[in-house]
This record gives sequence, structure tokens and C-alpha cells, in this order.
Amino acid sequence: MTADTPKEAPCELYERWKGLDLKMLPIDKTDIKILCELKENARMSNSEIAKKLTVTEATVRRRIKNLIERGIIMRFSIHIDYRLIENTVKAYIHVKTVTDKLDKVVQHVTNHNRVVAVYRVTGEYDLLVVSLFVGMTELQEFIDTFLKIDGIKETDTQIVMSAHKGVPWTGI
Repeated sequence: MTADTPKEAPCELYERWKGLDLKMLPIDKTDIKILCELKENARMSNSEIAKKLTVTEATVRRRIKNLIERGIIMRFSIHIDYRLIENTVKAYIHVKTVTDKLDKVVQHVTNHNRVVAVYRVTGEYDLLVVSLFVGMTELQEFIDTFLKIDGIKETDTQIVMSAHKGVPWTGI
């Protein structure tokens, strides 16, 4: 991929798969170019993408349909900058659980509307809960009330102060 990597509009996907033999991936260079364009602007029309990539609109349409059917493209969505709407507090909460109550705790936590993601992790804690709150008071209520259930032994909270490189789908 090194010699074939386009110079015009590099996208993080090129860097991710740099040096790999593309035959090992379930996609080819054209698919990667389409994914890069959609990642930059999911509202771009098939004809606009086709023009940028110098392929036909039918090729783009067929390939996007195929990427969706294969589950590579999971959905098209928007990214909201919550900081422009509310005083967002992003928190990473590490949760230590009672072993036989893990599933109960996961179900409880994932049902809260401020929880963005819940990950099972290795190390001292069992879960990593990523959450977005409207303010510190709401975060404190979540920790002091919602996380005080049978099955949670301990929590440790980290608050994001700023993002040097973030993931837009988690708000900050």
C-alpha cells in the first residue's frame, strides 16, 4: 500500500492499514477511498464521490451497498458537539463488581441515559463506563445514587478536562 497510497487526500484509514497487504483485508483501495470520503462527509452524494475518485456513480452506489450489506458500514450518523449546547462533563468511571453480579451491574448501568459506552476491561476494575453529564451535580448524583447498588464494590472516576484527540461519537 505504500507506493499506491494516494497523496491527494490522506485519511486515517490509509495510516491504519499502511504497510499491510490489501489482499488480507476484505476491502480494496477503491473501497478505502469511498470510506474515507464518507468518513469526512457522510452526506456527500454518490456522484460527488464518483467525481472525486474518477469512477462511475454506479460503482460508488454498488460498493456502498455492498459495504452496508457486509456490515462494514454500520450506519450513517451525525456527530454533535455537546459543548456548544450544554456544560458537558465527560467522565470515565471504573467499576469493580462482585463477580457473580457483573451481568446485573452491566444491565443496570447500560440503561442510564447519560452512559455512552460500557466496556469489560482487564486489570483492577471490571468495567469502564464512559458517560456524558450536563454538569458536575448530575455526575455526583449518578455516582452517589445510581452506582450505589448491590453488586458494585468500588468506583473510581476520571473527568475529562480537554481532548487532544477525541472520538466525536462520545461527545468530546
